[in-house]
Amino acid sequence: MKSAYFREGRHYSLAQLEFLFFSDKEKTKKNIGTLKKYNLLKTVRNDKPEYSDLSDQDIVIGEAPDDSSEFSYIFSFVGVILLDDLVLLCYPKYIDNDEKPFEKLKTVIKVIEKYNQKEQLVHLYNGEYESKQFNRLAISLHILKDYFENGLYSNQEEVVELNGEGEILWDKTINETFAFIKNNTPYYLDVYTQDNTQNDFDFIRRLHAAIISTCSRELNNERLLDLFALSEAELTEETLEDFGDVDYIKYRLEREIKNQFVTRKQNLLKTLYTYVSEQSSNQSDESFSLYGTNAFNLVWETACGEMFENMKSEPLKNLARRELIPMKENSGGSLADYIEIPEWIINGQKVSYKGDLIPDIVTLRKEDSGNTAMYILDGKYYLLSVSDGKLFGNPGIQDVVKQYVYNASLKSFIDTFQIGEIANAFLIPALESENAENQNYGEVPYWTAQHSPFNELPSVQVIKLQAQKVWDFYLGPQIETAPIFNLIQKSPTKNYLYHNENDNSIIQINDGKKHILVGFMRKDYFDTVCSLREKGEKSFIFYFRATADDKESQKFIRYPLHPFIDSCPEFIGYSNDKKHFVHGTLRQVYKRCRIDEVTAERLSALLPVEARNARTYYMVTVENCSEVSNIPYEGVISSNEDLNRLIRENGLNDVLSRYSPKVIDV
Repeated sequence: MKSAYFREGRHYSLAQLEFLFFSDKEKTKKNIGTLKKYNLLKTVRNDKPEYSDLSDQDIVIGEAPDDSSEFSYIFSFVGVILLDDLVLLCYPKYIDNDEKPFEKLKTVIKVIEKYNQKEQLVHLYNGEYESKQFNRLAISLHILKDYFENGLYSNQEEVVELNGEGEILWDKTINETFAFIKNNTPYYLDVYTQDNTQNDFDFIRRLHAAIISTCSRELNNERLLDLFALSEAELTEETLEDFGDVDYIKYRLEREIKNQFVTRKQNLLKTLYTYVSEQSSNQSDESFSLYGTNAFNLVWETACGEMFENMKSEPLKNLARRELIPMKENSGGSLADYIEIPEWIINGQKVSYKGDLIPDIVTLRKEDSGNTAMYILDGKYYLLSVSDGKLFGNPGIQDVVKQYVYNASLKSFIDTFQIGEIANAFLIPALESENAENQNYGEVPYWTAQHSPFNELPSVQVIKLQAQKVWDFYLGPQIETAPIFNLIQKSPTKNYLYHNENDNSIIQINDGKKHILVGFMRKDYFDTVCSLREKGEKSFIFYFRATADDKESQKFIRYPLHPFIDSCPEFIGYSNDKKHFVHGTLRQVYKRCRIDEVTAERLSALLPVEARNARTYYMVTVENCSEVSNIPYEGVISSNEDLNRLIRENGLNDVLSRYSPKVIDV
């Protein structure tokens, strides 16, 4: 067998593959066809950067012209491929300082093996439907690993004998032997005993040994035992032919499966049955099998998740016991249950749908400051680089947007459990040639086009990790990760419940008090709402300015917003003379007031009156609207003077313009 190394994502020409495959053009093209059939090799145009992710537009369908300089071939696989008389060793793209990284590939194989353990599957076939083919390498490895873990297949035989060394069978002894009685006590000179003995000449046991030996010899000849960290297992010189024809061997295995009730042994017998059946029936011209993955990005994501202790599914009670969050009554479920998902309203009605918005990694850590910090992380298997001021191999814009959305969608959890700091980052592998420690490589700041209605979110940072350190942690023993966490910059939680726009301080929740939104309503709109109320309409939109153009300075203005607005469950609206009031509840989403930012045109289409003087507006929906009254809040606030006093006493109302909404506590 001949072997060759291939770097994942590297461009190879047809001539290079001919040389590495030790074959002529015709045989090379046949091998290319086999690899493409199983989605291991792809044809791409040469203008596609090396080592970057492939989209459907990048992949060339069909056969590329011979000797064309426009096309290249890329391996999208990490692992081992056996193809006729070739062993193709495909190593990850971050290894750029070693053209024959046998020892490094051994570690990668261990990582893939651990990743596959969660599935508990033996991949007996490659491909699907008409293209599927028996995966001899995978089943051989499974048989060998099972042997080293559990030993040879065994069947215990029960042997009953007279005066043996096993357990005495008293019923049989009493019924079938003579006893001497002395002093009313029986004495037996002969006793029957039972012992369990191993039949070393059992057919299935011998067959198992023969298959193990065959697998060991084949993999040893190809140096794959060393690659998979397995020892030789030369147990016998017998081969399958020594056990009769295939149909007879299958018959014996079928009979043993029916008589065997131990699940592990049943699985082994079925594996041996498949091995024997496919060994004889696989008459394909090509010999092809593999061990590895063409989705190594998932392996990287999983390993990063373990290294950074992914907590998104951790029960909240466990987090509270670790003092990462405060213990609250009825705090069942997990962190993931607090992630907000979009709300669909079709024809004015809310509709349910299946969907989720789950970050890859969310973890909490208690910082030296005493605050709990939340880390929203995403393991990205990209080789990010900069050349001539241009960025290559970077996650797409959709990946960046998702990280910001994850941040925003977790605000309910952040508010509820008083998370003081937050960090957001991509975790990418560093090239081995960089010889650098883990490093904070850069960031993607929040940009104007993505501004939320309230505050900017912290940047998405780019953290380069040494892959070997990630694998070392994943395979164990686990190393100290605090230095890696310290690389990631944290920011105060800039959500509108905690963040004070005046001095950047953290605002504490006023536990035990009810926040109420108080807002001025233009006379024409107040009269319209009153008229609709008399007709039975109990809900309306309350709106206020979000952005505008300053005509004098010709600058863009974003109006300030009270940080407690989204925690208000109720609303008090007043007319210009402050003699008439309307009271109602605010539409909630995830136990927070639903606040949207809309254009002036969109708002005007929703209102019975025209919105004016601003570019965009914030809007909330007031429901269960009460009767118009000359009292702000029946039984709580009896006069306009009381309302003004509460507005003055509540912090941060002074930063808002005269007609902007206020917040009071009662």
